[in-house]
Amino acid sequence: MHARPQPGFVKDRADMYIQHEDQLELCRKALVDATELFVDTEFESRRSGTELCLIQVTDGTNAFLIDAIQIDDLTALKPVFDKPDMTWILHAGRQDIELLMTAFDMTERPRIFDTQVGWSLVSAEYQVSLSYLEMRLLGLRKDKGKQTSNWKRRPLGEDQLDYAIGDVLGLPAIYKFLLDALEGHGRLDAGFEASGEVFKKRIQKREAISLSSYRNLWQLSPKQQVGLKVLVKWFNQAGERRGSPHWKSLFNIAAAQPDTLSELSEIKGVGRDWAKAIGTDLIKEIKAQSAEVSDESETHALAPSPYSTFEQHLREAWLISARADVCASAHIAPEVAFPSWLMKRLKTTIHDVSDPIYLADEFTGWRTCLKSPWRAFCEETSSSD
Repeated sequence: MHARPQPGFVKDRADMYIQHEDQLELCRKALVDATELFVDTEFESRRSGTELCLIQVTDGTNAFLIDAIQIDDLTALKPVFDKPDMTWILHAGRQDIELLMTAFDMTERPRIFDTQVGWSLVSAEYQVSLSYLEMRLLGLRKDKGKQTSNWKRRPLGEDQLDYAIGDVLGLPAIYKFLLDALEGHGRLDAGFEASGEVFKKRIQKREAISLSSYRNLWQLSPKQQVGLKVLVKWFNQAGERRGSPHWKSLFNIAAAQPDTLSELSEIKGVGRDWAKAIGTDLIKEIKAQSAEVSDESETHALAPSPYSTFEQHLREAWLISARADVCASAHIAPEVAFPSWLMKRLKTTIHDVSDPIYLADEFTGWRTCLKSPWRAFCEETSSSD
């Protein structure tokens, strides 16, 4: 277990507080062999952007405060922070990571362990403060009076420096506690994988649309439905290019049945540049296919689909209960186990499967630990029906 360093454990505060570029070598030598760094930052956010003011770092033995206001170029520490076997341990560190990567001219994010995420994997809580964990796990009650200090103003006071370094001195012990707890649950790697997931920008893959995507399809005549089918095919092939109409605006185009570019560009949601670029071909294709359909045909008549049903309400209520039960069984905070993107996917697919037990396949990566409690809940609720 990492020993808990104390303020002033270095020869003196002058060695601990790096204020000038020629002092960076002291920090580099002390931390160059570290493979785990416990890091925090202080910054000031303004309308013009966020400015890094102070970096607090310890390897569990040596601790430093690095003044990012007085030192313009911090890249001398890049070999310390940016190496293949490095792990950064932070608390709620999204903003910290972005600022540090910029300061050290890094292109690849190191392995991350976020203690806020780690705590969520062994408790019902997610967005807890570092002070809360220090009190819960270490019995330390910290004075937060300097949390809202002006970190850009120089010189910094001794009380500010004590507060700042205190934010990383407790991290080694918290990290050790969380690793032990995760190992006890049999999901040690989940702490790192889930932390990386939180800080990774999730790319939402655009799903293809279809005629069934339009709730008011029944309002369109057979000819208008054919026009919408042409537009949907174009949209799925072309994608959401800059200047293209939103997929919902395609309904307006199909309903209007424009004959000219002028009429097309006057439809709500349609840009003139887009209409000019590809409108002629689309209008021609819509007319050609619509000519083969008669609005008198009864076979194309559609009934309105319901906005919601009691069956949908019951299934979604069941899903909320499943989320709570699975999280309680796995001992994981719901916000992390079932983030919004996963709940959205489950809400969509639950109406398309004969048995929700098949949705266990949605739990991949570190979430495979949720498969067993999910199946257990499905079997329990199925037998009680």
